[in-house]
Amino acid sequence: MKAKALMAQTHPSEYLIHKYWARKPSNIIRGYIDSLFKKGDILVDPFCGSGVFLAEARKKDINAVGYDINPIAYLLSEVTTNPPVVEKFSTEARKIIDIANSYKNLFTIKGKDIRYVVHEVESKCTKCDKIGSISKSEKIGTKYYCLHCKNRLSFNFEKFNGTKIIKIYDRDNIEYSDQKYLKEQEKILDQIHKPKFNKDLILNRRILAFPGMKLSDLFTPRAFLIFSELFSEAHKIKDKSVQNALLLFLTSSVAQSSRLIPYRNNLSTGGPAWTVPGFWIAPLHLETNPIIHLEARYKKFLKGLESLDKQYKNVSAKVTVENIPAQTGLKNMEDNSVDGIFFDPPYGDNVPYVEFSAIWNGFLNHDINYKDEIIVSDRKEHLSSWDKYSTDIESTISLFHQKLKKSGKIVMTFNNLDPRAWKIVLESFAKFSFTCMDAKYQIPAVISSKSQMASNTSYIGDYYCVFEKTKHNNKPNHDPFFLTKKIKEVLFSRKGKVPKNLIMRIIILTILNENMDLNLLGKIDDIVKPIATEDKEYYYLREELVDKEQTEIFNIENTIMNIAEKQLRDGKQSIQDLYEKILEATDQIGSPLLSETKEILKGKVFFDKNYCYLQEINRTKTLFD
Repeated sequence: MKAKALMAQTHPSEYLIHKYWARKPSNIIRGYIDSLFKKGDILVDPFCGSGVFLAEARKKDINAVGYDINPIAYLLSEVTTNPPVVEKFSTEARKIIDIANSYKNLFTIKGKDIRYVVHEVESKCTKCDKIGSISKSEKIGTKYYCLHCKNRLSFNFEKFNGTKIIKIYDRDNIEYSDQKYLKEQEKILDQIHKPKFNKDLILNRRILAFPGMKLSDLFTPRAFLIFSELFSEAHKIKDKSVQNALLLFLTSSVAQSSRLIPYRNNLSTGGPAWTVPGFWIAPLHLETNPIIHLEARYKKFLKGLESLDKQYKNVSAKVTVENIPAQTGLKNMEDNSVDGIFFDPPYGDNVPYVEFSAIWNGFLNHDINYKDEIIVSDRKEHLSSWDKYSTDIESTISLFHQKLKKSGKIVMTFNNLDPRAWKIVLESFAKFSFTCMDAKYQIPAVISSKSQMASNTSYIGDYYCVFEKTKHNNKPNHDPFFLTKKIKEVLFSRKGKVPKNLIMRIIILTILNENMDLNLLGKIDDIVKPIATEDKEYYYLREELVDKEQTEIFNIENTIMNIAEKQLRDGKQSIQDLYEKILEATDQIGSPLLSETKEILKGKVFFDKNYCYLQEINRTKTLFD
């Protein structure tokens, strides 16, 4: 049961209604549903997140159930799978936007709408108590020092002493920096008091949530006032499906209008966005006019709802979503009743989604039971360790075994390279007699330029595995030399120099596909050391093992060029079809990014928007057109 290699596609409009993280490519999810499940089946997504699996199941007329402890994930999944009547939503959303427009006077300059305001954080020196900022301090290297006592200054929220406005941009991006206008804006901010929805953040220094920090601290007073008033109105809506959609619509604009948007390069490079290193308020940050942002988001949100409405028109399948822990939901289901489970395990200590989601959840008025969350976190309350994570994952997989039919399948996707998390998950599968029948690594459709430039993180994507119940435990392969052989092949394929993340990817895939001893996950250094040296980012094949013949056989560039020549010999082919052939052929040595593939084929293959041609054929074709 080998899944076909697919090129991940960008998200369609229905999956762009919110900025929630870790949304899986819908065409990849659809591919697994098509190949493994059918109409009449019952599917479950116990950690449903953004709801893509549930929505794709419903589009295929398959009933599904989803659970998520995170209120914003529940809301997003519920609206995506059970959207409101579009006209009713549109009517109420326009009313909300009209209310927002009544606050326009808080964001005007010279009679024009403000688009952005630039704030500079002020910080109190811990030695002399003088106030400093990056423009009123001495910079040495990347660090800042007090002008008065030379003590190093910190600009995180723990030392936060307010902000000064230093620039204003109107709707036409005209810049204002005269003191007269700056003081007018600061006067407006000083007159506003913090209203409702002012929740405490869970203390966790790793994500920059410090003692005494509240939701309102992530916003300027006027932005927080506007959102508080709009959410209050949305909570009054009687129609539950419309209310859910309105609340989701408003949350989709919250982060973008917070203090979490760094101000860089005078707005000349890229769009301003929250990059999620935590609740980091940059020393220079933007305050975006929430009214302008709401108007832009409304159009995207409406387009997504219209797409869902069209695709669900002739569908009878039902999707139920509940804001409860996965284990609670699974226990409520009948034994041996489930045909398929989509399992996207919580990521250990990689991403504390519920804690990050406080910026949205604070406005939803949902209670969150952190003690039931499956996560490893550094937070000071509701302690969550690796031991608890292990116990919770094992308990969840035991419920999978109990609820899944004999013929049932589990599709697991995991975005993680931490051997500890993998060992916990895979040992739990083995304990309850599940066997991995197929494992693939999926390169995402869009990779940030930052990730592409960082060699050791340029291969970050998702693992997709299919597990089945087995009557007898297959004895695992204990041979570490088989794993060593695979690693050598990867090193040969890249002329002896490979990013560490890519080696880790191949190790995990090999252990999954070859049913290898899971204890090997704890011996990776011992396995790699005899064949490779290392630095911070790369492994290097040891000189005594360099083999020109093997390098020629496994060379990934030769493999890609041979496939391109064979596939394009008779003329054009879609980029997607060619790339999927390359993914299939290079899966065991680390499939390249599409951008890498194009670079390797540069000069030999011509790429236009959707198609590619051998360069010689394209030139001939152009001459005769």
